[in-house]
Amino acid sequence: MLIVLQKILGLGAAVVLPIILFLLGSFFRLKPRDALRAGLTVGVGFKGIGLAASLITLTLAPMVVALQKVWNISLDTVDLGVPVVSAMAFSDGTFVLMGFVAIIVTNIVLLLLNWTKTLNVDMWNFWHYLLTGMWILMLTGSYMIALVACIAYSMINLLLADRNEERICAFAGEQYRGLSFTTMAFPFLLFFCAGIDWVIDKIPGVRKINFNLHQLPSSISILGEPLVLGFVLGTLIAFMAQYTWDAAMGVGMTLAAAMFILPRMIGILMEGLSPIADGARQFMMERFPNRTFRIGMDFALLIGDTDIITLGMVMVPVTLFLAVVLPGNRILPLIGLTNLTFMMIAPLMAAKRNMFRAFIIGVINIIVVFYIATDIAPLITKLGAYSGIITDTSKSYSLFNTGEHIGYSIVRIVKLSMGL
Repeated sequence: MLIVLQKILGLGAAVVLPIILFLLGSFFRLKPRDALRAGLTVGVGFKGIGLAASLITLTLAPMVVALQKVWNISLDTVDLGVPVVSAMAFSDGTFVLMGFVAIIVTNIVLLLLNWTKTLNVDMWNFWHYLLTGMWILMLTGSYMIALVACIAYSMINLLLADRNEERICAFAGEQYRGLSFTTMAFPFLLFFCAGIDWVIDKIPGVRKINFNLHQLPSSISILGEPLVLGFVLGTLIAFMAQYTWDAAMGVGMTLAAAMFILPRMIGILMEGLSPIADGARQFMMERFPNRTFRIGMDFALLIGDTDIITLGMVMVPVTLFLAVVLPGNRILPLIGLTNLTFMMIAPLMAAKRNMFRAFIIGVINIIVVFYIATDIAPLITKLGAYSGIITDTSKSYSLFNTGEHIGYSIVRIVKLSMGL
């Protein structure tokens, strides 16, 4: 079973998700050909998103290195990135199998008890639950305590995700009706960012400031188009990294292409999801007429949004500046900077596309991530050695990632309650 599970997860979201959606579509009584077409369409959309997003990643990575050299940024904790840290989460086969079964069974039980409306099919991102469990397993040696932590994390996400559908639809459109996002700490982050937005709304003068790319005057509205934004922002950041003018123009065109393609890939993906969501709604309404059900998905479905990509790129130099000036910060973000786009989803959604507020909320978000990343460095380093993935423990390692807030909090509570 473990070998089969590892093989399936190793296929990646672009392959695994179509299989899951085909099975779901068949269960919800779609014709096999319609379920197959829907699943494959979603897979094509995810593949396209991956290709377009990799353009941004591959372009930003050398620019970030160049910016660090130009600004002479030197910190002692290395950002390992998601691929390495997720490998740590999957390093104990027994726990992975136990965790997957427990998380899925918990979701089904909560649905049957009507405690949640969300069926979470975002199985790749179960690794966040497993990472929390692996930290606790390493600290306590107890599979049971680690498993309880996994279940607690997944339950918190499901209960909070039930409450984000309206915000998602208000932000991205009614085509997202019937979906909720369960990825890492996003359900919590949306409430956290909404709280900051509420505070901003109480500040006289500041609360009246509203800058929205979609409301630019017609004379300059072209600056709000993804194509132009990608080119301008890419070129400017490249110049900040002291690229030559021709290299900077090349960067601008690459990011323009990525920002132009991404929304179209999201459209393809949503085209595949719609019949599955409609089928699920119809199936459940017939059997449970007074209940609402949602499908829990990866919040990467929003990554093609122009405002999100724009704010993510704006935050690259801002984040590097914060890395230097924040007292007590030890992590040098590198790989994690390519996740800034994901970090900006909750701020923009909470701010209702007000870029001024979203910028403030985004900066606060990034500051919190810096301090979490600094504080979990000993855990990441120790887990790396515990799992055999890191051999050089003379250095300090961490993860600068969108949202490990819930897992981090659970580990802190366990350590405090057990005196570790």
